[in-house]
Amino acid sequence: GLDHGYWLPKLSEILGVKSREALKHLQYEDYLKLECKVQYPWEKKALRKLLKLTDSKATSEELQKERLEMTKKRQEAAKLVLKELKEMHNSRSHSKEAIRQKEEALWQALEIPKEYWAPPEKSLMDVLEGIQKQLEQRESSVSRSENVSDTEVLRRASGGLALQGIYRTGSLEDVLAKRDQLLRVPEGFKLAGPEQGSLLDRKEFSSAAAEATFTKSMEQLGFSISVSAKAGFWGFNVEAGADHSSSSQSSHTHRSRFEQSYICTTKYQYIPLASCYFQKHQLRLSDTALRELQDIEHLLSITQEADRPDMLKSRCKNFFSTFGSHVNQGPLHFGGIFWWKASTEGFRAEQREEMKRQASEALNCYVRASYSSFSVGVAVDVSKSSSQASCQGRDGSNAHTVVQLYVTNTGGPSGTDCLPQWKTGLLTSNTTWSVIDRGFQLIPVWDVILFNHSSDFKSVYQLSSSLRAAYEALTNRSVGAMFGEELVSAVEDARAFVECVKAWEVAVDERKLLTLIDFKQNLNEKTKNHSVWINVCLSDKALQEFLLNTVQLCKESPPENITYIKSLLRCLLDPHIYSVKDFPKSSIIMQWIFHTEHTLPETPNVCELEELTKTLLQMKEYIQEVTYAPETSASTVHEAKIKATLTASLAVYSLLQFLQEKAQKDTEVLVLLITTSMGYQAEGSTFQYLLGWPEFNFMIKEMQMGHKEYLSLKEQDVHRAQAFLLLLGLTVTPKYKGLSPEQKNERFVFMRDQMQNLWSAEVKTLLEKHSASQDWEMLESDLHSFINGRVDDTCDDVKKHSIIKDMEDTFQRTEPSTRSKSKSDGSECKANQAIANQEFLHLLKRLGLESHYPRKMGTEDFHIIYKTSLHDSQPSKDNELPFYFLQKLLTVDYRMRYLTCKDESN
Repeated sequence: GLDHGYWLPKLSEILGVKSREALKHLQYEDYLKLECKVQYPWEKKALRKLLKLTDSKATSEELQKERLEMTKKRQEAAKLVLKELKEMHNSRSHSKEAIRQKEEALWQALEIPKEYWAPPEKSLMDVLEGIQKQLEQRESSVSRSENVSDTEVLRRASGGLALQGIYRTGSLEDVLAKRDQLLRVPEGFKLAGPEQGSLLDRKEFSSAAAEATFTKSMEQLGFSISVSAKAGFWGFNVEAGADHSSSSQSSHTHRSRFEQSYICTTKYQYIPLASCYFQKHQLRLSDTALRELQDIEHLLSITQEADRPDMLKSRCKNFFSTFGSHVNQGPLHFGGIFWWKASTEGFRAEQREEMKRQASEALNCYVRASYSSFSVGVAVDVSKSSSQASCQGRDGSNAHTVVQLYVTNTGGPSGTDCLPQWKTGLLTSNTTWSVIDRGFQLIPVWDVILFNHSSDFKSVYQLSSSLRAAYEALTNRSVGAMFGEELVSAVEDARAFVECVKAWEVAVDERKLLTLIDFKQNLNEKTKNHSVWINVCLSDKALQEFLLNTVQLCKESPPENITYIKSLLRCLLDPHIYSVKDFPKSSIIMQWIFHTEHTLPETPNVCELEELTKTLLQMKEYIQEVTYAPETSASTVHEAKIKATLTASLAVYSLLQFLQEKAQKDTEVLVLLITTSMGYQAEGSTFQYLLGWPEFNFMIKEMQMGHKEYLSLKEQDVHRAQAFLLLLGLTVTPKYKGLSPEQKNERFVFMRDQMQNLWSAEVKTLLEKHSASQDWEMLESDLHSFINGRVDDTCDDVKKHSIIKDMEDTFQRTEPSTRSKSKSDGSECKANQAIANQEFLHLLKRLGLESHYPRKMGTEDFHIIYKTSLHDSQPSKDNELPFYFLQKLLTVDYRMRYLTCKDESN
């Protein structure tokens, strides 16, 4: 269904695709480049289908069957091509070019990337023997395939990691630790297709600690947070934290000095096969976690008030350490990750670049061997029975310059260093799946208790607030607002401090940065949150200018301790700077701190709908810029989407807060309707899923068109504008999704409750009419009539009331028929006319019928009207038109609506 006139040039221009056959070789990274060019939301789904990427709405069971069938077909195709290639080689009657083309067909059938095809110098028969063995192993894997139910996958994958909690503190060690099961398996749980695509990515590390921490974070947290340059949602940096911890001790121990001469290059194939998202109402605590909380509640009831804080802190610390403080809502992804790693250490500083090059070359050879199951020669000695190998440095003089090579995997069948065989086992058996991504949305345990366990506790509110207070005391993290004298005192301290900043000299001075950090920490200890630091300190122009000047000086003349300066600035600003409403140069500072190649979008102080659409437009352009940057990877695009989604969440939240303060309820509802259709959740002020180019494009178009139409109708009549708002709520959604009756009912109730007493009389009558029934087609039809100004066509009650009122006015004005009229009668008639419907009187005046209606007519008037009505033709003169109109009106002839005046001479 895609427009070939539009898309064929795009495929050719962006990806170089000029034939149908080329489509089967496109990957998820290629789809991301096309995604930025979609004109309508449904094209996103059509493109995924065209490129045979998984449909996320399909069930996991359906996808497993499809994968198994597809794997078998590819196996048969590869065996056929292999047989033909062997016959061609044995006959020796074919040209080298023909054999080479057949080889390429074999690599493509085996899904081997072009850069990892066997090198030309490799013996063809050796290659074919390796391929033959690989196909036999893959066939054996397919025949042994085993699948279990979705709930079993949830329980088994990574030891039930999806059901475990996270203890969210400032310590990376706490976040990465394994916990006991916190959640039950949700009722009616079903897996869907993956929201992400498969990708091949590469990373480099300068310390063993950094490499180990990243690998562990991928296993415990998953892809979304770990690949991001900045984990802005949770307030810590995985890679920087590991590198900093290892380098901070480098001057003290031999081990740390040894870490300095370390290089690790890793490539990984990330393969998501299924996904799920836990809705808030699905989250219920496991039996053991529930019993522990019930014990805590019982102890609270029997412990004296003076001893409660210590008891509560001790028991809650044990609970959080065992089960975690937060639940991952997702989106969670299941599948596997195949890792190739090349590391070397113990070299001299001047050898660093050469060793990096050698490690990269050795890794590429090892990846090629893993893909194709053949020995790569003397460069790397790969053992088929082991997942480790080594490569001697070129000089051969230093024993420490050996490049260590090894393969590991997260999920998939164990005991194989051959990617195709491992991948076949992963695709055909969901018993081998691991949790490879836990998403980025968290919900605290005390909220789970409030939402879903009110009947399991005597006082759910007391227990929830007690858990929250204990968490704040244990982690020094605030989860609620602060009130009273403490807030006033903290604001006064902050204002006095920023006054001192104005007198600071412009210089790169780490002591001043340390002073700022100390003050920030003191504020946090006093207020238990960062609101004063954000709204008073970081919002102050003098402090902003000081920070910007520091960065500019570092750019012009980089100091020796530039890494330390950046870490101090990051501690001061990240992630609080994104909550500052007015910090115009913030993107320049953060770009320099994080070495970001692309300009980070700003989060403005959003007070108007136009500002929100402008911010969304910046996010859309930002994602497009990152996507089309040279040599960009899918993980880089994923990181850009995380940043853009966070910025969009903050911008929407900022505008909604402003609209609430200004009591602009209608605009607030309009914004909520459009953003929630894209997954925005007002409770958490975040989007449920990562936003891409199409989602931003959809929201921008809907907001611009919807707001313009709403304002236009509001100028004409309030009830027409409100009808448009209702209709928008019942229909706004991407064209490829559609809304179920249940979803429409939820939106209808939401809009009715939000506007409450703000509805006009006409709309109230309509809502009362439809409140009992749920005929959405009839309601939408009535709303269309409202918008077009035809109120009487929609509301029977309104229509009856209007008819009765007009009749009462008419009879009040009608006098008994007499041949002679007195002056008093005439004055009384005029008085009655003043009460009449003004709109109708204006119409009579325009038609020149004031003398004929609403008075009773005499015989002479009747004959004039009746005479004109005898003519079959339409009126030809202006002065004839009123009589035609009145005649039709008196006979209640509906054709009066189409009566026109035609001058035959013209």
